[in-house]
Amino acid sequence: MMQDRVNTDGVPLGNCKHISPTEFLLMAGFLTYRAPLAPIAARVAARRVLDAVLGAAAAHGFADSDALETMMARAEKSAYMWRLAEQAAAAVGDTVAYLHVLRCAGVTLEVDP
Repeated sequence: MMQDRVNTDGVPLGNCKHISPTEFLLMAGFLTYRAPLAPIAARVAARRVLDAVLGAAAAHGFADSDALETMMARAEKSAYMWRLAEQAAAAVGDTVAYLHVLRCAGVTLEVDP
């Protein structure tokens, strides 16, 4: 995938599948906090995603990174948590900006060269 290509499909998972940046962020939270049987490499990458995305969101004015991460750690499933995740992802920017944050965190997506 070329970095300058506009990606409106979401975050690529491989096999032509995409999810929204919000879903990707919540998946990273699940892998970090709630998936002890997941491979360590997946959990480490998920931790990098959380740190990078929440850090970028905070740098762009999102003030609830700590609250969102606490909810993820507690496996909370609420409309409020979903809204916070949407706000965090939106603060990062569009999908291209989100993918840039992931790559800068050292997370390589399956579709990357």
